[in-house]
Amino acid sequence: ILDQANETEFAENAGAPPDPGWEAAITFDPVVARQIAQSGNFVVVIDPGHGGIDPGANQGGIKEADLMLLLARELKDTLLRTGDYDVLLTRDADVFVSLEDRVRLAHQRGADVFISLHADALAQGLAHGARIFTLSDEASDAASAALAERHDRLDILSGIDLNGADDVVTDVLLDLARLETAPRARALAKSVLAGIENATGDLYKLPLQQAAFSVLKAADIPSILIEAGFLSTDQDLDNLVDPLWRAGFIAGLRDGLAAWVISDRAEAVLRRR
Repeated sequence: ILDQANETEFAENAGAPPDPGWEAAITFDPVVARQIAQSGNFVVVIDPGHGGIDPGANQGGIKEADLMLLLARELKDTLLRTGDYDVLLTRDADVFVSLEDRVRLAHQRGADVFISLHADALAQGLAHGARIFTLSDEASDAASAALAERHDRLDILSGIDLNGADDVVTDVLLDLARLETAPRARALAKSVLAGIENATGDLYKLPLQQAAFSVLKAADIPSILIEAGFLSTDQDLDNLVDPLWRAGFIAGLRDGLAAWVISDRAEAVLRRR
């Protein structure tokens, strides 16, 4: 039954009722942030793709969201064992986290690098191997405008309060940040690809690509999105569910990250000059 309502009543009751389980709350824990800052370690934020109401690709009842959470937890453990990193996950359960909240968490935790983990699936055809995406140059300007419009200005650039700054100033600062971050992200992607290739040999025919994925749009954090394989390909699916293969894949990723950190720190001296 439809009842007559004025504009105010309609606005108050429009939309789906809130469901506290629909989206995981991303909260800023000052204690955790302080511990990370005091450790002096390199901060890695690992982003297991999808989750909750968004299961991602699905093959034979195996969900991308579940596999990527498993891979992320194993990668976290591997990096923590080196003693060189502080590692945080954007989600540690089968919950939905918005794309913007994933980037926001990376900023709040002072991330030095952001790694998003995914797997692909094709409806037709056959494809095999891992590939890594960085943010496309064409997406950068649009990303700056969209981020400036949608985000709290405190979440756009780490350590810089842009509240009160107009859009022109914000866009300029984002562009300047990306001039430094974009080549660092590409170097990170190449180094991680080399590590994965050395460990498993399982790379896609065009392993380094660019796209406008939202989770890559942090202007000041080198960010990569790794497609670990294709769930629609039996060989890749078998690999991803095999603990031994995942261990090799993670070891290659770890080695590629470590090599990039050494190189990036050396180049940081030149960038400061």
